Order: sequence, then structure tokens, then C-alpha cells
Amino acid sequence: MNFDRLAKVYGPLEAVTAGGKLQRCRVALLDAIPVPRRVLLAGEGHGRFLPECVRRFPNARIVVVDASTAMLDVARARLVGLSGDAAARIEFVHADVSEWEDAGGGFDLIVTQFFLDCFGADALVAVVARLGALATPDAHWLVADFQIAPGGWARWRSRVIVDLLYRFFRIVCGIEADRLVLPDAALEMAGFARHKRLTSEWGLLKSEWWRRG
Repeated sequence: MNFDRLAKVYGPLEAVTAGGKLQRCRVALLDAIPVPRRVLLAGEGHGRFLPECVRRFPNARIVVVDASTAMLDVARARLVGLSGDAAARIEFVHADVSEWEDAGGGFDLIVTQFFLDCFGADALVAVVARLGALATPDAHWLVADFQIAPGGWARWRSRVIVDLLYRFFRIVCGIEADRLVLPDAALEMAGFARHKRLTSEWGLLKSEWWRRG
């Protein structure tokens, strides 16, 4: 998959189609989690979460890994105006997270925002296992993503929206997945348990906090 062609328009596209709903989903649990020492933003994309993470955790080291160089450029540009010390704490890495090796001693916070939904079932298990291997024994994991509402008209609505999103991103970015696969089982296999869950937009969006230990 390649998100380069969407990098410059992704922000405006999100603003037009979703307003601030996805961003509120991203940051919903940011103030609730313990202060981390080292953070991995996996598949951060256009970097809407990054500045909020920098402000919330002024002493944390942050590593941003993405397979799109264009998305990394957009994310890096969001740091303009932040202090020089903040910029020095952030490392941008162009890599496939399923293959990337970290030599920094592990992350006590993993963040995947609208990223895990890009993978089919087998690839999802592999990606979560790889990220779990990079996490410390007491790590926390923030997940923001789409989901199918449990019932009623909201379920029909969420199915239509998610189906349209998959059609669009398969055509434009070549994502592997053609349907939504829940990461819950993979996260549990990696040693994480869900600690808190918030839903919004009539069950279409979820913000989750998983943790080890």
C-alpha cells in the first residue's frame, strides 16, 4: 500500500468528510494514560496526533514510523512552531513497521490511529505481534479506529460508511484489506488486555486503551 498520493490532500479530505470527529477519536484517551518515557507512533500518516502527543508528554522520546515518505513530510511540517527541544525528541523513520528493527530498548506506549484497519486478518496478526515485540512488559497501547455498530440503523450506517472507505482506499492507496478485521484477538495474543473503551459517532468510531502487566 502507498499513501504518498494522498499525503497533501488527506488533511483537507478528512476535514470535509469528517470534520473534527476523527481527531477527537484519536485524542480521546490521551489525558487518561500514564506518562510514557518512549512512544512509538506506528502508521501515523499525516500527523494529526503527533503535536498533541508532544504537548501532552513534554519529556517523552517519540518515534514516528510510516511507509509513506510524503506522509512523513506532512507530519514533520506539523512541528513547525514547537520548541526546538520538542523537535529534538522526535525521530521520523521511513519503514514498513512489520520489518523495522528498533535498537532503543522498547516502547512503553504504542499508538496506532486508523492504521490497523489497513490489514487483512493474517497480516494484522503479524503486524500486531511485531509491534508487541517492540513494547516493554508494562506497555500501554492506544487504538483509534472504525468499527461496525452493534445493531439497528447505526449498524447499517456504519457498514455502508466502512464499505465505501475500503473501496476508496483499495483503489487509491492499494491497501490489502477489503473488510474490517478486529485487532482484539491479536492484541490479546501479544499480551495486552483492553482497559478502557470509548465509542462515538453512533458506534462508528472507537478509542481504546490496552495495557500489559
